Amino acid sequence: MKKIIVLVISFALSFQLQAQEVGIIMGTARDLVKEDVEDGLIRLKNMGVKYLEGAGNRNMPNEEYKKLLDKHGFQVIAGGTSFESLQDPEKVKEVISNLKFFGAKYAVCYWIPHNGDDFTFEDMKKGVAVFNKAGKQFAEAGLSFLYHAHGYEFRPYDGEGTMYDYMMANTDPRYVNVEMDVFWMRNPGQDPAALMRKYPNRIPVTHLKDRMIGSVDNLNGRQDKQRNVVLGSGDVNIAEVLKAAKEIGVKYHFIEDESARADVQLPMHLAFLRTQDLAVKAIDQSVIKLHKAMMNADSANLAYLTCEELTYGHSSGKIEGRKSFINSLTSGESDFVTIDFGTPDITVKGDVAWVRSVMKADVKDGGKANSISLKILYVWTKEQGYWKLLARQAVK
Repeated sequence: MKKIIVLVISFALSFQLQAQEVGIIMGTARDLVKEDVEDGLIRLKNMGVKYLEGAGNRNMPNEEYKKLLDKHGFQVIAGGTSFESLQDPEKVKEVISNLKFFGAKYAVCYWIPHNGDDFTFEDMKKGVAVFNKAGKQFAEAGLSFLYHAHGYEFRPYDGEGTMYDYMMANTDPRYVNVEMDVFWMRNPGQDPAALMRKYPNRIPVTHLKDRMIGSVDNLNGRQDKQRNVVLGSGDVNIAEVLKAAKEIGVKYHFIEDESARADVQLPMHLAFLRTQDLAVKAIDQSVIKLHKAMMNADSANLAYLTCEELTYGHSSGKIEGRKSFINSLTSGESDFVTIDFGTPDITVKGDVAWVRSVMKADVKDGGKANSISLKILYVWTKEQGYWKLLARQAVK
């Protein structure tokens, strides 16, 4: 009996995105909880939200708020701290106490104070020194310290790269790491996914936020809040961000929306992420089904899973169309015995997806047994709601 070896990506229904937890920073829900905190929390729970950033609520004592969070099954993962508090070890102790009360894992600083829009290298050097010292204090208490940049850090200085690069090189990763807000990385003209890959071991947490197409970049850490748009509809390239985040092992994504439409857009943000989640799963299953059909010479499923315009490229340079591809498998000309596709790299962008991996297979070509190892690129497109293979290219 023929066999197929595959790695199936698992997805939990409680909202995970490719094994990464998704939640919100509570500022996104400010209008939901403004009049009735518990009612707002219930509405968040009903959307599938469980993980929160924000250790406290301005409308009630911590003890009362914590009871509501526990009652409805929320987990506080991170909470903020001011730069001023970080400079005083006694105030850091107070921040630690508050975070531990809520069961948080991360302390986050969102701003390095500076004069207006004039962020200087001296400001950055002070930030690095304060972060290293306070970060060690947090680490000794069992918490992790993160800095949330806003884009002014990407100014040049008399050294290599930008001030952001200086910060990353001079902060101790044992004590200081990054909560990457992808909107604020895009705003100064940076590529958030590329930054993730540049600093792969420093970013355990993100803020997911998209920026309206046509927005003007700046190095001031400022942007019109109404330019926060639904995830996937802006210029941040959220799909690539999610791919890079998976690659580097981001643990938590927190949705942030600073616009006046945040309460309306939140369900839309979640829907986009779930769609991405389900699309990746659907592509993964389609690849598995295709490989089974290839091994079983199943003409019906081979036809169902491929486009009429299929272009199927071999490592030899030979290119087949759909009819030739199916015929070579069903006639016995090419006979797959086993297929191992390893861990596929799947990217979805709208109704197009591409999959990369290494295929190791045992085949019989013209009755002659052979083992192959090929780098494969699949391109899939959605037709009438179903994913179909449009193109395939193999290289040795």
